[in-house]
Amino acid sequence: MHVTKNPWLSIVREGQLTSWKIFNSYNFNVVYFFSKSNQFFTFIDKFIESMRWRKGRHASYAISYILMFILRPWKNYLPKSIITSILESRIEAFSLKVNIPELTSTMRWKKISFLNYFLEHTTANFVIISTSSSILNIEKIFKYIGELDRSSDCLYAGNVQQSHDCAFTSGSFTLMNRKAVEMLLKNRNLMPVHVMDDIAFGSVFKKIGITPINLNSLNIDSLEKLNTYDSSYLMEHLHFRLKSGDLSARNDVEIMNSLVDRLIL
Repeated sequence: MHVTKNPWLSIVREGQLTSWKIFNSYNFNVVYFFSKSNQFFTFIDKFIESMRWRKGRHASYAISYILMFILRPWKNYLPKSIITSILESRIEAFSLKVNIPELTSTMRWKKISFLNYFLEHTTANFVIISTSSSILNIEKIFKYIGELDRSSDCLYAGNVQQSHDCAFTSGSFTLMNRKAVEMLLKNRNLMPVHVMDDIAFGSVFKKIGITPINLNSLNIDSLEKLNTYDSSYLMEHLHFRLKSGDLSARNDVEIMNSLVDRLIL
């Protein structure tokens, strides 16, 4: 998932993009996907999220009910996405622009548009959804995929978390096979519109009887924490989330580059 504003833009440019090069012997493709962003949408998103976090539980419930009312008519909507230029994505990578506003509350549609592109325009058997502050251990992921029982129908895996009513995989790391994506999009009418996108995915999979599989993921929020792990321990993880500091003082890039150096070794 891509956002065309800082700090995420600089994190991708200075950190994550270089990480793909170390795994270039594997048969995978990277696609960044983002939505329409402008000052108005940014203001609305910041206002909603500040209300949600600063005003507490009651404000969060109120926002959820308002979103449920406003967004419900678009529950089955499947936004179009187009291949776009570096001028729009602002990074040197293959990118899709999804025709919806860039808001936290619309991320559900941003993801399903990308997944629809995956189904209609690729022949890949697996897809990973991740974020700009993530590093993927592609070697370990390919090993995991290679050991899967291919007779099983649906694979919904990643960093498993628990919400109030379902288990779900974190938006920073979700691995699905083609069948799981097909089932998710086919049943998107079961996907709630008032919760975060990753919880909404988990809700659908719970309703259709698919249990998420937990995969090793590691949160690293400082260089000091990274240096406490030996390389063999790091290599056991499929995904790393390098989130450090607040929006005005993120240190993801330095941690990310140091981690990639360790993975190369």
